[in-house]
Amino acid sequence: MKHEPRVTSPSENQKFFSTMDRGDVQLTVVEESGSPEVIPPRQKQRPVKRKFIAGLLAAMVPGAGHLYLGLLRKGISFPFLIVLDIAALLYFSSIGMQINVPLLILLALCIPAVYFFNVYDALQSADRMIHFGKIPGAADPVQAPRRRFISEPGISFGLLLLLGGAMLFLFRQRPVWLRHFIEHQAGAAAGILLITFGVILAARETLLKMLRRRHGDRIGRFTASFLLVGVGILLFRDWQLGTDNMLLLLKWWPTVPVMWGLEYLFAYLIARRPRKAVIGSGFRPDFRGLLPAILLGASVFIVSEQEHYLHLWNKVSLNLTAAAVDYGEAKGSKFQKPALTVPVELNTAKLDVDAINGDIFVHRSPIDHIEITPTVWIDQLEGARAEAVSDQSFIEVAEGATIKLTTKGKAYGESGKRQPRIDLDIAIPDNRRFNLQITTMNGGIKLQNTEAIQDISLETGNGPIILYKVFGSVKGKTHNGEVRVREVEGDVDLATNGGDMRAWDVAGALKLSTAVGNISAERSGNELDVSTRNGNVAINEVRSSLNAQSLNGIIDIRSPYVQGDWNIYSAVGDIDLRLPVEGSYSLKGSSSYGDIVSGIPGLVIDKKTISGKIGTGEFKVEVEGNSNLNVIKN
Repeated sequence: MKHEPRVTSPSENQKFFSTMDRGDVQLTVVEESGSPEVIPPRQKQRPVKRKFIAGLLAAMVPGAGHLYLGLLRKGISFPFLIVLDIAALLYFSSIGMQINVPLLILLALCIPAVYFFNVYDALQSADRMIHFGKIPGAADPVQAPRRRFISEPGISFGLLLLLGGAMLFLFRQRPVWLRHFIEHQAGAAAGILLITFGVILAARETLLKMLRRRHGDRIGRFTASFLLVGVGILLFRDWQLGTDNMLLLLKWWPTVPVMWGLEYLFAYLIARRPRKAVIGSGFRPDFRGLLPAILLGASVFIVSEQEHYLHLWNKVSLNLTAAAVDYGEAKGSKFQKPALTVPVELNTAKLDVDAINGDIFVHRSPIDHIEITPTVWIDQLEGARAEAVSDQSFIEVAEGATIKLTTKGKAYGESGKRQPRIDLDIAIPDNRRFNLQITTMNGGIKLQNTEAIQDISLETGNGPIILYKVFGSVKGKTHNGEVRVREVEGDVDLATNGGDMRAWDVAGALKLSTAVGNISAERSGNELDVSTRNGNVAINEVRSSLNAQSLNGIIDIRSPYVQGDWNIYSAVGDIDLRLPVEGSYSLKGSSSYGDIVSGIPGLVIDKKTISGKIGTGEFKVEVEGNSNLNVIKN
């Protein structure tokens, strides 16, 4: 009996083999009538990141929100930056050198800036991860968007750890060479870094455009590069020549929008797609590149040029209580109080005067002890009430090796904070010398026929400083007042933020500096250093080396001889030099925009420069300006 083969339908002749899905084991279906079909493994469900939790963690601990989102490098960078900033703030406020107040303020502001940007970036990163993680059909809906839309630092992360860790170590150890570097080479280093960064930024942008890897045009990168390089050059030049070219930024800052506009027009013409440019899809303002460059340039200016405006801070910091003081004037009721006698011991070597409101006059007299004659002015009260305030105002005296005089005025007035004016006439023995330290918040300081053992320190918040026939090295400042110096045997270093300065016959080195005011010096200083931000400079008879600078003003120098190196600079203003025909000096000068005139044989004018040598050319006279330069016979 033959058995006929049984014909069955394909549905009856199929065999199925299946395995349970375990982890990434795939499900395989085998068909006798066809090829095996592979079913992809089941995707693991990733935990959903919540924007609220990311923001809350970032607000509680900087960097915690990024760690929650899986952004490890950002999560480490933010707290590291805050620690580094705090270390720098503590270092610069405690190393003992001259404190740069704007630098400390900027470092302090960086802490909340980094903190709030940490919260903002955590919220933005969470929002992008949630939004782009819902793209249908994505193989990995979390990782793919993160790589494309959520940036993390690359090589900069490693550089941050390396350089930041090194700086933390140095801030902790406080080596002497670091302080010396900051005091003397920080300007050069910062300038070189700005120039280098600006060049790299421009080169990188150019390379990306050449390789056509930049989609569209980011307008502002080359402007940012130009700004960084320009600020770096000015900063390095100021460090190298001792000038104040950084102040030119106050005049030339409109160059930034001009450069930005030129960059836009150039890209617009090159693209030749006006419709697309009008819509804005091909041209994007590069605020991410330009805004940090502007902020960095402004920060460098604020830190490097603090002397130009720091008097506003000094008026407050002269004394922490000055802001709460109301000063009485020299009018109204006047009370001449009895003279106060202070015995002088053999070891007494210093006189310290600390006043609040009133003029201080110190002079020598043929006496054996120090005599103080106070005069009290009460300007808003009369009669018995004014007399009562005068009676309760006195001079506190501390005797010993240092005699300290402190004025104690009885506050009065409607506010209860008005200080009576107490003028002090201090007579010191003519057979004794004392180092002097005199400070007053409001009032002038005058020294006449005074001899110090070595040093004299003067400071007033509002009032003139007058010196006549003084022996000793004088250093002082007034925040608002004129300065007059005559016949001083010793070095003089005085500064004012608002007022004219005049000096005659100073035997030692003379340094005068004012923010707003004219400066004149005659027969003064073995070494003469004068500078004004806004004012004229007049010098007659330079005995040795000279450094004269004016940002906005005329410089007029006359001298029958040149016996040291001269360095003269004027940003805006003519320079007039009256030099001897005979001598031993070489002249090198330039004027960027003005005319150069010479009346001395041997000096050659070539376009915008003048040079030449008189005699052997032992001393150097260097002149730089932007206006007219006149070199004539003295």
